[in-house]
Amino acid sequence: MVLADADLSDPQTIGALLSQYGIWLDREQSQHLLAERNILDRIVAAAAVRSTDRVLEIGAGIGTLTRELVARAGEVIAVEIDERLVEVLAATCPAANLRVIHQDILALDIERYFGAQPYRLVANLPYSVATPAILRLLQASHPPQDLLVMVQREVGERLAARPGNMSLLSVKAQLFADVELVSRVPPQAFFPPPKVAGAVVHLVPRPTPQVPLLPTEARFWQTVEAGFATRRKQLHNALGSLGVGTEPIHTALAAVGIDPSQRAQTLTLADWSRLSAALWA
Repeated sequence: MVLADADLSDPQTIGALLSQYGIWLDREQSQHLLAERNILDRIVAAAAVRSTDRVLEIGAGIGTLTRELVARAGEVIAVEIDERLVEVLAATCPAANLRVIHQDILALDIERYFGAQPYRLVANLPYSVATPAILRLLQASHPPQDLLVMVQREVGERLAARPGNMSLLSVKAQLFADVELVSRVPPQAFFPPPKVAGAVVHLVPRPTPQVPLLPTEARFWQTVEAGFATRRKQLHNALGSLGVGTEPIHTALAAVGIDPSQRAQTLTLADWSRLSAALWA
């Protein structure tokens, strides 16, 4: 098999390649390779990578998406934690503008590779690290210009949720980025197929948080986390864990026009900002 020319989105090719290198993918580590050309093409089209772009890829695998990125970007930094797949990448993606880093993305010093220069993230993220990786990048001192990522469908829907279906993850992501659910991807588009569907999500980091973190960042998150800690509870009960007393909670809710019987998932980011400010005034 001529690896530099092989169709890395073809399931038979993927199976043969892994067999050649004696690799068994680990489902526990969310090793599910993209194996559907149409989905790959849609991701590439959505990314719209240009020759001036510097791109970070996380979970490069055998190089299915990597190869498409290096053909379009000025430089690609591909992070892969599995040493066996790093060896495969050297054979499938022999590109001068590619640098493969064998490391855990959660421990990677991103500024070491990009400095203060702009960069983008385009990746089929391993489901097991998708959420912490996204939040880490959004809150980094030098975040990417944008993130186009494949994640577990449930995670994608939570990232892009609207009031009525919000979660703690929704608040954390949307506070720091504008989020769009681009498309849903069936399990059959991966090798081997995972038990759950995937989703492609686009996040564009904001220069400042969408709402003020009032009265302080610590108090804001203390309030939000208390609200979501028991999602089924009404807000006046959920916020009781803050230990401020029933009367101050009802007073704060009334001051900002929030019904005490509402639940955390119905609030907007602005609601949380106003409620936290009133609660700790």
